Amino acid sequence: MKIANLNLNIQRNAAHYQFQTDFNSIIIKYTPQALGIVDDYAAYTPLLEDEGVALVAITRSATTDEIDAADKDRDSTFRGVADKVKNDLNHFNPEVREAARRVKVIFDAYGNLAPEPDDEESGLLTSLIADLRTKAATDIVLLTMLDWIAELERRNNVVITLQASRNSEKANRTELRMKKVRIQVDAVYRKIVERVNALIIVNGEAPYAEFVKEVNARIGRATDVIAQRKGRSDKDSDTEAPKA
Repeated sequence: MKIANLNLNIQRNAAHYQFQTDFNSIIIKYTPQALGIVDDYAAYTPLLEDEGVALVAITRSATTDEIDAADKDRDSTFRGVADKVKNDLNHFNPEVREAARRVKVIFDAYGNLAPEPDDEESGLLTSLIADLRTKAATDIVLLTMLDWIAELERRNNVVITLQASRNSEKANRTELRMKKVRIQVDAVYRKIVERVNALIIVNGEAPYAEFVKEVNARIGRATDVIAQRKGRSDKDSDTEAPKA
């Protein structure tokens, strides 16, 4: 009886971390003291923590996708309210036309904000909204723009909030890199496996049997995942159309 081999190098980052986390849980269950791996385990645990932090650092932030979607909504609303002002320049009511002309002067001063970088657009829209409410308070009521402006402000604030969240995430990220940390974790993992396998030879199987069974079962699941992924990859290669 011994702990089986596992090709750690071809595991994907998330799968690697999950396997190591499960391996750690099994060690805790049977205790490092009973397994005779106290010193190696003391070196293993901080490296496993580093791997978890590194995994977060290399994972694309969901906030980025949310910002992109929120920015598109904001740009759509900005274009909508700008188009409304342009359309009202041709309104049948001369008072509405004159109000639209005055409001358009404000829009023209800012230009098209949609292509601006996110941070700059956020600040400029905040300023535009404030100008509309203070410099054209009567006109935006006459043009029935209050709801449009409120929605533009709401969507702009959504982007601002998401940007703040993303900036906070970046500030808290570590400089650790997954590749380096994985090498360190794997080295200590292999030392633990080698030590337990050696102790089985010295002390017999009985003290380690249940631990080895659980670890090997987990290695079996990890191996199956690798095989399934390889099978899908091979299938995709077989069905790929030949290049001209």
